[in-house]
Amino acid sequence: MGTPPNFLHLWDDSFLYVTPAIQSGLTARSSATLLASVSGHPFTLEGIDGTRVRCAAALIAPHVPRRLDVEGCGLLSLNLDPASTAYRMLATRMGDQGIQPLDARRFGRLRDDFEPVQYGALPDARVQALSIGMIQSITESPLLAARIDPRVARVIEAIRKHAGQIPLRELSAVACLSPDRLTHLFAAQVGVSIKRYALWTKVRLTVQQFTRPRKLTDVALNSGFTDAAHMSRTFQRYFGLAPSFLANQVQVTADAQASHAWGRTAACA
Repeated sequence: MGTPPNFLHLWDDSFLYVTPAIQSGLTARSSATLLASVSGHPFTLEGIDGTRVRCAAALIAPHVPRRLDVEGCGLLSLNLDPASTAYRMLATRMGDQGIQPLDARRFGRLRDDFEPVQYGALPDARVQALSIGMIQSITESPLLAARIDPRVARVIEAIRKHAGQIPLRELSAVACLSPDRLTHLFAAQVGVSIKRYALWTKVRLTVQQFTRPRKLTDVALNSGFTDAAHMSRTFQRYFGLAPSFLANQVQVTADAQASHAWGRTAACA
């Protein structure tokens, strides 16, 4: 069937990157990442200490540096927003393991959809169902809508609305908490600091804008970066890919919820 293209499916609290191959340098990001080989053949993960792992599936905790080498087997890379229910449920499974190899057999019949999703043969709703099913196969329970503290929820909304560019004192006013109290509550609820979530918001807003053609400079400014070079450096550090690669070599789609939650800054530009 030839070499499949690269796909990126965006939802409100997660996104799925599908690629036939990738060799990345050292990357780390604020999302938890669930990796699965399409063919079932192993790929290689290397930690910052040089430890190498060969596996067909893995769970990677936020901010864990790693190199990734996928050649010939295809890859599903599911990234979960730190504020999502799925992230919080998986966090209890990760413990202290930064890179946790998984038995790919736990995906069961879900693996029947791995090759179709790689070739773009699944409708959007089924791709999302596949992603949810992959998470549930790890948590071994349905994804329940665990409520986040409403004060933290208001802060998350404010950070997204302002593309991460909002001072802590203003966020404290939004939450009706002192800066110190908000800092501790946010980290306890979300699992990452406000500063790191603000940077993740910029990256996520950037990704959202590639659903249609845009100039990289406009994308950078709309996402809260100082310029396109700053955006590119951040992307390389997070994903090992340049934004221009995403713009030119990846088919990006987003559902209505993702467009509403992450399209505000771009829509106001």
